[in-house]
Amino acid sequence: MNFMSVHPRHFSHALVSMCPLDRFLKGEEPFIPMYRVDAGWRLRSEAIEGREIYISHIEIHDLLENGKAKIQYNFNSPAQQLLRNIFRGETWDEQEIEDQTIALYRERLILMFAADCDAAGKRLPFSEGVLAPYLRKYTNLINAENVAKATDGEGRADQVIDIQLFKRPSVKTLKRWHDRYYACDMDVMALLPRHRGPGHKLFAINPLDVAFAHKMAREYLDRRRPTMAHVYRSYLAALKAHNDPLPPSRQLGKVSRKKFETMIGKFDKFHVTIARHGEKYAIRKFMAIRRSFNVLAPGQRIEMDFVNFDLMSLIVESGIFNVLPLPVQEKIPRVRIYFGAAIDVATRGFLALKASLNPNGASAAETIRMIMSDKRHLSAYVGAQTPWIQKLRPSVIYHDNGTEFIAKRTQEILRLARIEGTRPPAGQPACRPFIESAFGTIGLLIAPYFEGRTFSSITEKGDYEPEKMASLLVEELIKIFIFAVLDIYHNKPHAGLGGNTPHNAWVEATKEYDILYPPARDEMLLIFGHKTKGRMSPYGITFMGITYDHPELRRMLAKFGQVDIPIKFDPECAFHIGFKTEKGWLVAENNVGLDPSVSLAEWIAARSELRAHYATAAEQGMKVMYDAINRLRAIGVAATIRAGLSPSVPVAADYLRWESQLFGEWRAVASEDTPPLLLEGPLADDPLNLGSVVERPELFRKDKMEEREPNADDESDKAVDEIQTSSFSYGEDD
Repeated sequence: MNFMSVHPRHFSHALVSMCPLDRFLKGEEPFIPMYRVDAGWRLRSEAIEGREIYISHIEIHDLLENGKAKIQYNFNSPAQQLLRNIFRGETWDEQEIEDQTIALYRERLILMFAADCDAAGKRLPFSEGVLAPYLRKYTNLINAENVAKATDGEGRADQVIDIQLFKRPSVKTLKRWHDRYYACDMDVMALLPRHRGPGHKLFAINPLDVAFAHKMAREYLDRRRPTMAHVYRSYLAALKAHNDPLPPSRQLGKVSRKKFETMIGKFDKFHVTIARHGEKYAIRKFMAIRRSFNVLAPGQRIEMDFVNFDLMSLIVESGIFNVLPLPVQEKIPRVRIYFGAAIDVATRGFLALKASLNPNGASAAETIRMIMSDKRHLSAYVGAQTPWIQKLRPSVIYHDNGTEFIAKRTQEILRLARIEGTRPPAGQPACRPFIESAFGTIGLLIAPYFEGRTFSSITEKGDYEPEKMASLLVEELIKIFIFAVLDIYHNKPHAGLGGNTPHNAWVEATKEYDILYPPARDEMLLIFGHKTKGRMSPYGITFMGITYDHPELRRMLAKFGQVDIPIKFDPECAFHIGFKTEKGWLVAENNVGLDPSVSLAEWIAARSELRAHYATAAEQGMKVMYDAINRLRAIGVAATIRAGLSPSVPVAADYLRWESQLFGEWRAVASEDTPPLLLEGPLADDPLNLGSVVERPELFRKDKMEEREPNADDESDKAVDEIQTSSFSYGEDD
């Protein structure tokens, strides 16, 4: 059945949320938002007394989009001013692990005390006679959890284990912690010491059987409104007609009625209602549901989850298996993949979509970053006509207790970004994102768009190892799902929106409600950057062959000499690095003329391409590096790298290994004749449209690039393969 598509509305700008407790930086000049008027904001300068300016909502959005302004939320709040004064600008991840553990223990005590106060309907008095039993219970519970966690883990039975236990605090001490915590807006930094098994079950049913049943289950979407029993009987009749002329070895098996009805139950409810009752009835029915839902503003509730799928099950039960060539069907490996997704409940729009073969803190961090990042390059990369405009800075993210969310890396990022991670209570299904059903909906709608045009050339790549084959399939799947999310799901009337589309709901809601704007580029560095050590020199600090300089570095060099200091690097932006000083973290920009659009992955790939030629391997001018980057952008490799669709996410150790292998003592120097970078080069052949998949290592073959010199450096090819293909040798999450 064909459905009338809804034309996406034009998106111009979003209303940006601010208040007098925030700080607005226009260039380097700080302002305090005083009050909002209909068309803009009145701002007061922090540096110049009596200076006030007016700035419109459109200008605020344009300045933030172009990186000419940024917002530091809660910068002027009393709590943040107090913490900056106490810790001299240090962030949570700079504290000692022991101090972090103590602060988290204190926070746990306070939250347990608050829960008992809520249960009692009043705040319990801070007296030794009343609270001593409670404190004893809290401490014993936390210590018992630590013992169980240590003794139930892996290892030898005779291995000695160090277990960290806590003593019960006095009521007076608890009150001091309690007052500090709530005086600082429940920021855990206020509690820092101020003195110095068996595997998963994989897809076992014959995929051809399920694919045929899934195709027949779509007959439920009919205006004649057949019952599930009638559709199942039709399926059995069609199965008999299909099997009768075939020998027993080629006949399809029967799917149980329970499994068949489960397939139908995964169809989108709004889609089903339109197909069976008509669009007018569906809009009237689901509009009532929309009016009863109390989440209306973008960012008010963001659901994030990693959904576990068997690769074969996902391909078969989404309807994609039916359009795959037979050789690809036979090669699909039996592995499990995870899709990390973030959905804005108010508009039902996807804020992030990330695939992973082994979800950990690194993949969760990438998903969180995707929520706050501009994703329009991804929509262009997959050929979608609707841009991916959904982005904001979340204040709260609702997630579960998965290991990827409680990992140290994830928790540090949430604290640095000042995002509260909340586990929603059970019994509220209306507030959950229904990610699994969303994938089923996308698969149901997308299959007709790609018949005979996807995955075909994967069979031409030879016999791959199962894991490598899985990686290629996952990358192609994520491209398909991104395309489907943007051009199909975001433009399809949604049940939870009363018939509105997620794209139009976002455009309308951002004109009516304020959003928290994503962090600026330098704040992204401090939030998501990886920490390592860098040595100061008279020229600054060199990382990945790029030299970074700052007046504070020169002052520190004169005071301390050429010593190692903590630095942070951002894989998404090689333009700058962070470095630790007595005043906190500062940002140093490169002094070789590197453009802000260049990522570390693109820089590494360009260096690898140059090292394949002895004629250019030793050249240090930025001209040769820009020429290499432009070649990568012209043939689409840069777009592929920037898309970041690989299911494996590099960690800090991987980047440090690539720095050692590819750069060594090589240093880039500024060039007077540096060519301009290509901003938007033509993309590589898109398998979604042309039916071909280009194998990334082959982009560096002799017929693709310039002729290589004799004795080319094989190590560079190896590094390029690790950057551009799904390598499964990435380090573990810390």
